[in-house]
Amino acid sequence: PVMKDGAPIPWMNYPLISFLNEKLNINMHVFEYGSGQSTLYFAHKVESVTSVEYDKEWYDKLLSDAPENVKLLCVKTDIDGKYCRSIHGSEHQYDVVIVDGKDRVNCMREGFLKLNDSGVLILDDSNRSDYEPGFTLAAELGFRSLHFEGLKPTDFITEKATIFYRNNNCFNI
Repeated sequence: PVMKDGAPIPWMNYPLISFLNEKLNINMHVFEYGSGQSTLYFAHKVESVTSVEYDKEWYDKLLSDAPENVKLLCVKTDIDGKYCRSIHGSEHQYDVVIVDGKDRVNCMREGFLKLNDSGVLILDDSNRSDYEPGFTLAAELGFRSLHFEGLKPTDFITEKATIFYRNNNCFNI
């Protein structure tokens, strides 16, 4: 799936995509757990994207398509190990952290640590009960949540995504 102008579209629900189209800007830095169409989408909208991928074949395919403002990392999937901590590989603080890969609750924990003061974290497929500990952690850290529900470009069922944010955030919510 692509936008009507041929631009990449993330495999996130349409209401979230519409919201991101309005809120992302060229001065933002994004870290993404799980790469793909969303990596290419963000690369057209923000200054830089760092994305970690666990699937070597998918990583190799994306590497050939990635523009210069994308840094791709290939880290084997594990639980509470190198994959979730790959976000600490640079001194960068991020405006937006996307959690759409493996080991999501641990990725949320590490992602919250690397957000700048106005940063937001987006959890895709947030309707899954496995992620409840991440919601609890977000609340303990003072984050509020905003949910988006709708169809995705790649599915026929309603999916939910959640943005976690604090006051004075980069999305002005």
